[in-house]
Amino acid sequence: MNKLVYLFLFISIFTNGQNNIKIDGFFDDWTSIENTYFDSEFDSESTELINFSVSNNHEYLFVKIKLGNEIDLTEAYVNPAKLFIYIDADYDNTTGYNTNYIGSEYGINFFERFIFDDSDENFVDTLSFYDLNIIPLPTITSDEFEIAINRSLFSDTIAISIKESIGNDEMPDGGEIFTYAFDNSISPNIQTINFSKNNPNHLRLMTYNVLSNGLKNNNRIDEHRRIFASTNADIITFQECGNTDYNDVLEFLENSSEYYPYIYPDLNSGNLTVSKFPSIQSWQVANKIDAELIDLPDSIYSTDILILNGHPPCCGNNQGRQEHFDALIQFINDAKTEGGVIDLPINTPISFSGDMNLVGYSEQYYTILNGTIIDTKTFGNGGLPDWDSSPFKDQISYFNEKNIAYTWDKSNPSAGDFPPGRLDFIFYSNSVITCDKSFIISTEHMSPDLLVSNNLLWNDTKNASDHFPVIADFIIEFSDEYIQNHGGNHEIECFNYNLNLNQGWSLIGFGCENNAQAEIVFLPILDHLIIAKDVHGNAYLPSWNYNGLGNLERGFGYQVKLAEEIENYNICNH
Repeated sequence: MNKLVYLFLFISIFTNGQNNIKIDGFFDDWTSIENTYFDSEFDSESTELINFSVSNNHEYLFVKIKLGNEIDLTEAYVNPAKLFIYIDADYDNTTGYNTNYIGSEYGINFFERFIFDDSDENFVDTLSFYDLNIIPLPTITSDEFEIAINRSLFSDTIAISIKESIGNDEMPDGGEIFTYAFDNSISPNIQTINFSKNNPNHLRLMTYNVLSNGLKNNNRIDEHRRIFASTNADIITFQECGNTDYNDVLEFLENSSEYYPYIYPDLNSGNLTVSKFPSIQSWQVANKIDAELIDLPDSIYSTDILILNGHPPCCGNNQGRQEHFDALIQFINDAKTEGGVIDLPINTPISFSGDMNLVGYSEQYYTILNGTIIDTKTFGNGGLPDWDSSPFKDQISYFNEKNIAYTWDKSNPSAGDFPPGRLDFIFYSNSVITCDKSFIISTEHMSPDLLVSNNLLWNDTKNASDHFPVIADFIIEFSDEYIQNHGGNHEIECFNYNLNLNQGWSLIGFGCENNAQAEIVFLPILDHLIIAKDVHGNAYLPSWNYNGLGNLERGFGYQVKLAEEIENYNICNH
């Protein structure tokens, strides 16, 4: 007799509702997921299991786990925990490994980074995380993790058990069984992010770790050239170019359709910055962080931009990474303060991009974001890094056709190797610039149509490097000269597209076909709009029912301040 029936166990059967889970290491998209098991309190001798939630789409099983304290999921940096997910893939407790009242075909061992494969009753195999396309994020320490698992080997109904073996805590407990029925009707709401800019005057930044001087490696040069040609970036921050000099870059750029006259290699750090625009001044912020003040053309932009390129120490060197990020914040504080190493004009945009190697303590991430210096004796007191004393913005980017945000994976994985992780970042001062769009280029996750349209091959990014390029398009305020030449009724291209606007200040360009009253343009976001103003200080204040802007004019730029973040706002849909 089936053990589930014989023991009269309590069985929790859940079905899924519509959702759009994004695997990025952030969890706001889980708030509506009802398929959650809450564990008993104070039943662990070590790390407490709090709850787990389950969802799915057509390709993945999604699991989110909440813990009682912060851990590193795949290493023993702090508060070691040995976390397992057991999956009864055929929903039959008489097959597989018997644990917690289920028959587990697959036991995912996060601490030792392999999978027990018990699908064959006569043989137990060990698999790598890549055999089930397991993606756990975040890569840094956390008390929450979300995990994507390829569901192709699972039946439409499965049972799940989660265990922390050091503290001997399990979910479910008390003889319960968590059973999950996949909702096969779910089709994720994903809009393809195309490669083109929404506006030719948006400033495109790319960051890319090219793996061991990939720009001069003949075995990978064709892949790198195709990737490079597809992006048309204005400024690029490369990493792992310690043996790539100026002439090597010139040779790589030969026959490129785009002109990059400004090349700034640092053979010591291995960082390389390539730009369509010249650098006014250069600095080495730390051993593996470089800075260029890029002179943007006055005929288009009202400001220059400070570009920081980083590749701090990897892996277990938490102290080294923290020192680099402490030095970063010290440099930025100096740049914002008159006197010292660098004096930036107020509200000069700042971007920090690169392979951050954020695989250890979460405090390193929050040092970048919030300016919290750990070694205050050496690097000063720190402080919020943006011009308005707010945190930097972490631009979370996704694959062009999937809601997945990892930027590194193992090229030839085996059991024991680290799973995919989010290591490459673009941080920026979002009080003075806005990111219009961003994406991660992973050719193996692209449709044939998207590959062909960008002259890419399926395995280009896989062969080129173990990292993926990350792209961000920034909206920067136009100069008075540009507004005078392109404002009003001047014939310019119409840009009808959706905007993602940050909480606080953002810059927008009004490129709609016709001028329109501010009250009408901002009506869809009126509940969240605090103020909108033009370059002359004229303002629209909805809470005061005051419109000093009048019409928004085609070709002009405007500042808006929002009470909360807005996604997919179509400024021309009025």
